[in-house]
Amino acid sequence: MNRPKVAILCNFPAWLLNKDLPQFRGHYAVWLKALYDSYPEDGPYELHWVSLNKDISRPVRFSSRAQHFHVLPRVKKTIGLYTAYFTDRRRVAAELCQINPELLHTWGTEDCFGLCGKDFKGKWLHSVQGLLKACMQRGPMPRFFRHHSVYEPGVLSASKYITTESPWAAERVREMAPQASPYLFEYAVEERFFHQERALADSPTCLYCGTNTPLKNLECAIAAFSRPELVHVKLELAGVEPGSIPGLPGNVVPLGRISRDEVVQKLSQTWCLVHPSKADTGPTAAKEARVMGVPVIISDQCGSQQYVDEGKSGYIISPSDIESLIHGVLDVTSSKERCQEMGLYHQEQCRHALSAQTMVNRLIELYQQVLTK
Repeated sequence: MNRPKVAILCNFPAWLLNKDLPQFRGHYAVWLKALYDSYPEDGPYELHWVSLNKDISRPVRFSSRAQHFHVLPRVKKTIGLYTAYFTDRRRVAAELCQINPELLHTWGTEDCFGLCGKDFKGKWLHSVQGLLKACMQRGPMPRFFRHHSVYEPGVLSASKYITTESPWAAERVREMAPQASPYLFEYAVEERFFHQERALADSPTCLYCGTNTPLKNLECAIAAFSRPELVHVKLELAGVEPGSIPGLPGNVVPLGRISRDEVVQKLSQTWCLVHPSKADTGPTAAKEARVMGVPVIISDQCGSQQYVDEGKSGYIISPSDIESLIHGVLDVTSSKERCQEMGLYHQEQCRHALSAQTMVNRLIELYQQVLTK
């Protein structure tokens, strides 16, 4: 019996499966790999992953675990940006004609994928990753994304079926596309975070995972940890290069870029994850922390705040509220027992919501809903 075909257009890290493909060394969407790993080989849909790679000159097609991969060459993104991604859209459209899917699932408006969805003549489901307009309202963005953001409202307005990973993201979508009724579809945490035991550092230590960009609001965290009240608590900055921020106090330590295995290790040791971002549909790090049983102090402009119970598994603060950040850190780090108690609060509910199996089950349900409407 033939299964309905679903084409998933996204930045899938295909180089993890095919060593002949050039490796991308930056950040990649770890939840896409989790979906590939967990989708059953006899699942109800035949999955075709379509992605673009600027470092190849001809298409690379292969299959793995009964899923099919189509990696297409692309032009430079700057050229694509100012040509409405004309060449990339034509290549994707031609590949989709060959696949002939019953459903196209595009992932993210930060690339040409949403525009390709607008071109598609069949059923189309669009999943939000970041939201450029929302970010621009809250802080400066690189010029490329400022220019690319002009495409975002049109994509969201044209999308009949939209998913977001959080209620916060759904609210931002409706600000641009008032007619939208986004489905909640959570992105799974990698399996490795479910199996790492906690081994708290001997002295109070907090962790930040991310980049040093204005939207991440590191100045708030640094200001808090520069205060005398927190001089005894270390703040480690994973993803921030040593020397990139002058004048740091001695208890704030940049770690540089660390591997995924090192992220697991650091989370197992930290007493608390701190994330005071001004805008974030995630962050993934907060979800990973809650799966592992780590308390989280997060801003109210982050999607992952839904996994934090105020005063019980962490704190939800305003991005500019240094006093509340200090209060939260002092509470979480008041003792190892308090830290562990907070980390365990609703941990099992978080683990269920953020498991790959929950994501796969929800995705199959969404595909069925869209295809039968």
